[in-house]
Amino acid sequence: MDKNLPAREIDTLQLTSSDFPSFYNAVLGLRFPLDVAQVLELRFLINNAADAYKRPATSVEDRQFREALRRAVVSFSIGNERHRERLIRILTMIHDLHATHLVDSRVAELNLRGMLKDLQRARTQTVRHGLYSLIATIFAGLAWLGNADPGWTIKLLTLGLAYMSWESFHSLPDLEQEPEYLMPLLNEVLRRRVETVNWKRLIHKLSLILGYKQIPGIVVFRLDGTETVGQPATVH
Repeated sequence: MDKNLPAREIDTLQLTSSDFPSFYNAVLGLRFPLDVAQVLELRFLINNAADAYKRPATSVEDRQFREALRRAVVSFSIGNERHRERLIRILTMIHDLHATHLVDSRVAELNLRGMLKDLQRARTQTVRHGLYSLIATIFAGLAWLGNADPGWTIKLLTLGLAYMSWESFHSLPDLEQEPEYLMPLLNEVLRRRVETVNWKRLIHKLSLILGYKQIPGIVVFRLDGTETVGQPATVH
C-alpha cells in the first residue's frame, strides 16, 4: 500500500485531457488491496465521467478501435454484457482523452520550442546590433577626438551610438534568463506526456476497481484499513 496514492490525492484526480497523465499513471501504479474509500472514490470518478461523456461522431478508425477494445475486453473473461459495454464506453472515453492530451502536449511543446528559438534569434540579433553600434561608436568617437571643433551632429551621433550599444548589451541578461524559465516548462511537458496507453494493463486494473472481474488470490479492497490476512499487497 505504500506506493498507492494517499486518499487526499485520489480525491484530486480528474478525468480530463489535461489531468489524463496523473489519472493514467495513478491507476496503473495502484497496488491491491486498496482501502475501500479509495475504491469508492475511483469508481465515482470513473462512472461520473463516463455518464457525462458524449461520444463524438465515429470514423472508420474509431469503429475499428472500438471493435479491438471489445475483443480485448471479452478476452478478459468479463461475462456480464452490461459490464462489458460499460467498460468499453469508459475505455473509449479514455482513448479520446488520451488523443486530446497528445495534441495539447505537442502544441505546448511546439509553442515552447518556438519561444526558445525566438529568444535565441533575438539574442543573436541583439549581440550583432550591440557590436555594430559599438564599432560605430568607436569610429564616431575617433572622429570627435580628431576634429578640433566637432559639431553637434558628430557629438549627438556618438552619444546616440554609445547609448544603442549600451542598451543592446544591457538587455542580454534578460534574454539569457528567459530560457531558464522556459526549459523547465518544456521538460515538464515532455515528462508528463503519455505517448502510448498500455490497454491490457489498464483493462485489468479498471475491471478489478469497478468490480467487473474477480481473480482468485487478488483482494481488491479491505474494509478495516489493515492488510488482508494471507493476501500480501502485490502489483497487478
